[in-house]
Formats: sequence, structure tokens, C-alpha cells
Amino acid sequence: MIRLFKLLTIMLLLISCNAQAENMIMLRVNHSFDNTMILIKEKLNDYGYKVAHIQKCDGGLTDSGYKTDFYKSIFFGKFEEMQQLTGTHPELIPYLPLKIAVMQEKDTVVLVSINPQTLSLFFPGEELQNQFGRWESDLRAIFEEVEQSKEL
Repeated sequence: MIRLFKLLTIMLLLISCNAQAENMIMLRVNHSFDNTMILIKEKLNDYGYKVAHIQKCDGGLTDSGYKTDFYKSIFFGKFEEMQQLTGTHPELIPYLPLKIAVMQEKDTVVLVSINPQTLSLFFPGEELQNQFGRWESDLRAIFEEVEQSKEL
């Protein structure tokens, strides 16, 4: 009986971990940090997105005495799309523009973004479901193209 309980507990933990991982889209690449930033900006542009802002995130950490590698956030979107969506669905404003975190970890670079489909849990409308699906598809394709690109 104890064995069965342990097995069920492990299975529940694994299922929980998988559900958590689906909330994020992540990629680890062997490109340099600078080349990864260039590639991401190029691929976003290829898919019709514009970079709204790039924020350096490690400054506050180093000011507090922590040693960090490079860490930046890229805020991006399609201006007309964002304007229309926030006009009809102002509750989306805190989640837009979309974001990708780019972090240097020793010899690799990690890209992380929230999976836009996660927003479906909070905004169930069919129009928004379709939009979140397009964003997820675009992000996955962009990440894949960055991964498959050769070092510049």
C-alpha cells in the first residue's frame, strides 16, 4: 500500500511539473549573447513584430553585489494589433507587449517567454484564444529558427 502511495505521489508530481513547463517557452542555444540578440530581433522582424524596448535587467543585481552574466528583456509586438486588442480588451494591458528574457549562463544563452496560451485560462473568448494560439505558434517558430541559425 505504501508503494502504491509513493508511486501515485511521484506521478502527480511529474504531471504537475509538465503542466508548469507548458506555461513557458524556453530554449538554450550555444550562440554568443550578442549574436542571439541580433538573431532574435531579425526573426521577430521577419514575423512582422517590432521591438518596442530592450531592458537591461542585470544592473540592479550587480548594484546589490550579485555577480550576473548578461540578462535582457525584449518587449515586442505588432503595434496595430496591440492597439486594437487593448482597445477592445483593456484587461490585456498588463500582459502586453509580449516579452522574451535573454540570459547568458556560462557558455550558453537561455531564451524564455511566457506561453501566450497560458492567458487562455484567464481570457476565454474565442477571438482571444485564436490570438494567443498565433502568438504561441510565432514564438515557437522564432525560437526554432534562432536555434537552427548559424553563429553570425
